[in-house]
Amino acid sequence: MALKEKLQKLKSFNNPDSEIKKEEYKETWKNDVEKLIHTIMDKWFEDYGKNGLMTFELVNTKRAEPYIGEYLSTSLEISLSENKFLILEPVSGVTTEYDGKLEFYMRGNINKKATIIRQINNAESPKWLIVKSYETNDIQELNQASLEKIIEEWLQ
Repeated sequence: MALKEKLQKLKSFNNPDSEIKKEEYKETWKNDVEKLIHTIMDKWFEDYGKNGLMTFELVNTKRAEPYIGEYLSTSLEISLSENKFLILEPVSGVTTEYDGKLEFYMRGNINKKATIIRQINNAESPKWLIVKSYETNDIQELNQASLEKIIEEWLQ
C-alpha cells in the first residue's frame, strides 16, 4: 500500500460523515475478534482443553482508539501450566496497512511474541495472518497448524 493510500485510509476515519461507518467497523472488528477467539478455543484447541492440557479464560478490557473510539474488547488467556500463560490481546482495530491487529505472546517472555493481523477482502470473511515479531518477513496464514508451530517453538 502506497503512502497516499495509507493517509487516505486514516483520513476517512476522521471524516465527521463517517460516524455510522465507524460504528459498523467497530462492531465488525469486535465480532471478528470474538469469532477468532472461539475458533481457537472451541475448534483448534478443543482437544487440549478437554484433556486438561490447556485452560481458557476470557478477559473483558475497555479500549480507546483514536479512529474508532471506546469499546469493550475481549482478550484470551490460555494457561498451559501453573506458570506458562499465552495471551491473545486485541491491540488496534485500525492500522495503516491492515484492518486490525492483535498481539499473541507468552506472558513474561518478551522474545515470545507474534502479531496477528486482519485483512478484509470485499464481503468475504476476514483473512487472518500471523507474523513472528522477530521475523517480520515471514507472514503466514493463521490456522491451527501455524499457531501450534509457534507455541511449540516457544516451549522449547
